[in-house]
Amino acid sequence: MALSISACVVVPQTDYSQKYKCELSSDKKVLKLVNLLENDTSFYAWTDETLALISVPTSAILSASYVLVNNVYHIGERTIKCG
Repeated sequence: MALSISACVVVPQTDYSQKYKCELSSDKKVLKLVNLLENDTSFYAWTDETLALISVPTSAILSASYVLVNNVYHIGERTIKCG
């Protein structure tokens, strides 16, 4: 039941696109949309869409808050150590 409720979620993921020469303890984060039931063969196909209406905005708000705080800390650390 818990797995079907969280079918589609937004999760933070480390962004490896930028390389820094100074040693930083934090990584820049980005948001990624993940479908946990991608290979599921459920009988009702509409359940994914209805559950996504609940789980995507909720997980997006929580993950975006985490990414915002982490990236502000990362920018501050980069400014102090690399600047």
